[in-house]
Amino acid sequence: MKQKNTFRRTLSNNLFIFGLAFRISPKRVICHGVHYGLDQFEYLFFAGFFMKKVLSLIETGGSFPQVLLFLGLTVGTFFLIFLYNSWYDAFLVPVTDVDIYQGLYHRLYAKANNADLSCFEDSDFYNRYLMAMADSDKRLLSTIDNIWHLLMGSASVVISWIMMIRIDPFVILFALAPLIGNFVFAEGLNRLSYRIYEESIVFRRIADYVNRVIHLSDYAKELRMTHIYHVMEKKQQDAKAGITGTMDKYATKNILLGWGYLFFTFVIIFEGVIFYGAYRTLVSGTMALSDFAVLTTLMTSVSWTLINYTKALLESMKNSLYIQNLRNFLSFQPNLPENSDGIQPKEQVHRIEFRHVSFAYKPGRFILKDINFTLQEKESCALVGYNGAGKTTLIKLLLRLYDPTEGQILVNDIDIRKYNLKAYRKLFSAAFQDGKIFARSILDNLLMGQESSPGDALRQALSQAGILETIEHLPNGLSSTLTREFDQNGVVLSGGQYQKLLAARAFFREAPIRIFDEPSSALDPMAEYALMESIKQESREHILFLISHRLSSIQDMAKIIVLKNGRIAEVGTHDKLLAANGTYAALYRMQAEKYKMDIIQEEAL
Repeated sequence: MKQKNTFRRTLSNNLFIFGLAFRISPKRVICHGVHYGLDQFEYLFFAGFFMKKVLSLIETGGSFPQVLLFLGLTVGTFFLIFLYNSWYDAFLVPVTDVDIYQGLYHRLYAKANNADLSCFEDSDFYNRYLMAMADSDKRLLSTIDNIWHLLMGSASVVISWIMMIRIDPFVILFALAPLIGNFVFAEGLNRLSYRIYEESIVFRRIADYVNRVIHLSDYAKELRMTHIYHVMEKKQQDAKAGITGTMDKYATKNILLGWGYLFFTFVIIFEGVIFYGAYRTLVSGTMALSDFAVLTTLMTSVSWTLINYTKALLESMKNSLYIQNLRNFLSFQPNLPENSDGIQPKEQVHRIEFRHVSFAYKPGRFILKDINFTLQEKESCALVGYNGAGKTTLIKLLLRLYDPTEGQILVNDIDIRKYNLKAYRKLFSAAFQDGKIFARSILDNLLMGQESSPGDALRQALSQAGILETIEHLPNGLSSTLTREFDQNGVVLSGGQYQKLLAARAFFREAPIRIFDEPSSALDPMAEYALMESIKQESREHILFLISHRLSSIQDMAKIIVLKNGRIAEVGTHDKLLAANGTYAALYRMQAEKYKMDIIQEEAL
């Protein structure tokens, strides 16, 4: 029953990936079948027909023109096959390899891009994602090859056995040896290989992470100024030990299976046929020398056909285990797909309401609990609180990167889950605390894929962020490539300049709701003040959410929401919250005292 299920799963998975390959590049799939069919024809023709025909013509005293005609037809036929194979190998394969790579990874990237944010914070999902991505294009091409091997090989084996039986039925026993070697021993090797891969994937992830950290410039300062390098090196050594330990665990079994595979697949068939044929020809005299010559030639061809056939079958079984990961990933349905459809939101946002909103990343472990507040059109709101209070999580819920565990978020009195997700997110322009800069031009980092030409609006956004002058002084201006990831002459900005660029990106995007999450944490006080003033000035006609660690910069906000332990502790204006003498007032006095001490120390210097 288990073997039957394995066969069904193997067949299903291989047909799935074969169908996917056909949808991506039908020309490659069909032409590969023709290519392999012609290869099998060559083997069978020379091994089972050509030699026998030539010997027959010689033995029966065939005329020279007959021999010449046969050889001419043979040469002409195989010249046409040569032309086809040359076109296939030199032109079709390189072109369709690219088509298949792009077509497959387009589907994988689209699926990954459609997965909700929580998937990438789930280590199990991320492991499955890496396993699905691992050499997927090579496995797809391998599946095309294997299936045509099996289809054409089946026909070739049947024809070969008929030819062999006509010479000596007993030699079929030697031809069965590769089947034992491949089905028994190679199958065990393939399953063992996958088990080793599966058990070592966690260690490989660790090793890959350490490799990235060591090579990326983002980590260079910390690696050189601290002892963390030795910690990471130890991590790498542990990962290597884990991989090696996994391989050692199965070493003996691997060696025994490998020995059995080589003996049955190669030794028995080649040595056995030669000794058997030589015995009948030279000792017992029961086989003609011409038959022995044809048999050995045919046996060599047939044995390799059988070996390739069984290898293709077992490779298909091995690939099936990997294809299952790919198939599961492509069929994965996220809880919050990026292509979620729904009603189109109005361009103008009049009201945002959080109604009894609670959220937990894991069941029972709430990050936010019973959040209730309302914002009206053009109203500004600051979110403050200690680290881990839930400020950024609240923003993620508003952006619908997650859905609330309990409660509702309403925009224009409609639950945001009813909106078309892509259209809904167009309502927001955001600069995140951990916002990313891409290894592209400054212009690409500002436009972020939207079709727009740089003009006065872009210059104004850069000016408001306080980085226009810096960019204008660069040799290539907006065309300058950021980072040196792919360009040795790329521009490397400071942390504060990157933050200004992120703010300019948010200013440039026209949307009714503005979100700035710690937009000035890397700026000096003067630059921070200027950016904060620009944010407030530019956002007067928008709903504004501002998260800032410096409370002096949010005193004039229309509403200040104080979060503590995932709950709203206080809501009000700056003056009302100070008068309430609660959490906000304590935070404000603490910061004011610190700034006062900093000023005294600076004056003393």
